[in-house]
Amino acid sequence: MIDRDAANLRLTPGITLEAGHQFEDGMSLSTDEARLDSSRGALKTARAASKIDYASIPPIFIVIDVAVILLLSVSISFILTEAPDTGAAFDVTRPIGIGVAAAMAFVLLTQSRGLYRPWRFTAVNEQVGAALVNWSIAVLFVGTVIFCLKVGDDTSRLAMGVFAAVGFVALPALRWGFTRWLRHGIDVETLAGRSAIVIGEEQELSKVVAKDFMACLGLTEQRRFVLPPKGGAQDPAFSEALIGAVQFARQNRTDEIILVMPWSDPQRLDDVRTRLRALPLPVKLLPDQAVREILDAPHVEFGSTLAVEIQRAPLSRFELAQKRVLDIAVSAMALTVLLPLFAAIAVIIKLDSKGPIIFRQRRNGFGGREFTIFKFRSMSVMEDGSKVVQAQRNDKRVTRVGKVLRATSLDELPQVLNVLFGHMSIVGPRPHALAHDDAYSKLISGYAFRHHVKPGITGWAQVKGFRGETARLELMERRIELDLWYINHWSIWLDIRIILRTFIEVLRSHAY
Repeated sequence: MIDRDAANLRLTPGITLEAGHQFEDGMSLSTDEARLDSSRGALKTARAASKIDYASIPPIFIVIDVAVILLLSVSISFILTEAPDTGAAFDVTRPIGIGVAAAMAFVLLTQSRGLYRPWRFTAVNEQVGAALVNWSIAVLFVGTVIFCLKVGDDTSRLAMGVFAAVGFVALPALRWGFTRWLRHGIDVETLAGRSAIVIGEEQELSKVVAKDFMACLGLTEQRRFVLPPKGGAQDPAFSEALIGAVQFARQNRTDEIILVMPWSDPQRLDDVRTRLRALPLPVKLLPDQAVREILDAPHVEFGSTLAVEIQRAPLSRFELAQKRVLDIAVSAMALTVLLPLFAAIAVIIKLDSKGPIIFRQRRNGFGGREFTIFKFRSMSVMEDGSKVVQAQRNDKRVTRVGKVLRATSLDELPQVLNVLFGHMSIVGPRPHALAHDDAYSKLISGYAFRHHVKPGITGWAQVKGFRGETARLELMERRIELDLWYINHWSIWLDIRIILRTFIEVLRSHAY
C-alpha cells in the first residue's frame, strides 16, 4: 500500500505524505523527493522490524522440540491410560516427568552436536538422521531412569512404547519442516541477521551470493566493495575502494566485514587488514575458491587447531560391516521382489535378438582386483578387451529392447548378484571397462583412488546427473571428482540418501 502511494507521489507534486495536505506554491520537487525518501526509509525500517532475528532461531527450535515432546508424552498417556468410567482424575505428573526427561536428553544431545545452529538445518538428511539417533538415546535414557527409580510398575508400557514410536516419526518430520521453513525464510528474505559489508575481488565475489551469508553466517549483506584485480596500498583505486568501505561502515551501523579475496597474495591481504583496523569491527576472511575445495574435506583435531583430511583412511571394520549389511539387505530384497521382472526381461531379450541374455565384462573392483560384472544384454556386441567403445546416442549396436533397458537402467539389475557375491556394493563409484580404466588412469589425476572402495550399481556421480556416455574428458573428470568426494565423505546415511535419489534420477533422466 505505501509503495503504491509513494509511486503516485512522484507523479503528483501537489500531494504530500499527509492526506489532504497541499504543497505551497514554489515548493521544489527535491523537497517532495526528500519526503518520499523519508517515507521509504520508514517503510524499510518497519519491514526490517517485522523480520525474524537469525540469532533467535536456535532457542525457537529448542522450545518447539521441548513443547512437542512434552505434548506427545502427556497426550499419549492421557489417551491410553485415562479411564472415564472410574471417575478418577488424570494424573499428569508422571507423563510430564517422562516428557521432561526425554526432552532434556534429546535437546542436550542435539545441542552437543551443534545441530541447533541454523546453517546445520539446511542439511535435511543430517538433521533427520541425527533426530533418529538422538531420540533412540533419549528413549533409552528415560527407560534407564524409570528402572533406576523403580517406578516401572506404575508406568504404562503401552504408553511408553507408543510415545517412543510416535517420536521416531514426529521429530524427523519436525526437522524436515524446520528445514523447509528456514530455506524459505532465506529465499524470501524474512530473516534478519547482523549487517555486513563484503570486500573482495570480482572473480571471488562472483562465487558467493548474498543468501549464502545469511544461510551460513547469519549476516545480511549491506553492500559490496570491489577491489581492483591488482595493486596494493599504493594503488589509488585500491585505496579508494577501502576508504569507501570504511566510510560506509561508519555511517550505516555495520556489524561485520567479510573479505572474499585470494589467499595467494599475503601482502595484499595485509594491506586490507591495515586499512580496516580503523574500524572496531570483526573481520572474517572467507576461503578462496582453491582453498574452499580443500576445506570441503573432513576436519580432524590437531592439538588446539584443525587439520584437513585430504584423503581419508579406508573404511573401518565397523563401517565395512554397516555397508555390507545394507548391501545384503537391499540386494536380497531387490532380487526377491524383482524376480518376475528378471524372467520377463530375459524372455524379451531372447525373442528380440540373437545372443546371450546376460552380458559379462571384466571390470576392476576394490583394490584393483578384477571381477566379472553382470548386465542384461542391450547391444549386439560383447566387447571385453583392449578396446571397448562406449555407447553413444543413436548407437546402431543397441538393440530395440536394449534401448528401453538402457533408458530405464533395467540392464543394470543383474548386478544385485555381484553385490550378493561381494564383488560390488549398492552404492559406490561405477566400475569401468578395463580398457577405459587403463586410458583414464593416465589422463586423470587421482583416478586410481576410486578403487579404495567397492564399485557400486549407483553412485554419487550418477545421482548428480553423470550417467551414460562421457564423450569429453572433462565429463569424466567431473565424474571422478564426484566419486572421490563420495569416498572421502562416506557414511551409511549418505548411502541411503543416494539409493533414494537414484529412483528420482532414473525417472528424470535417461541413458542411451
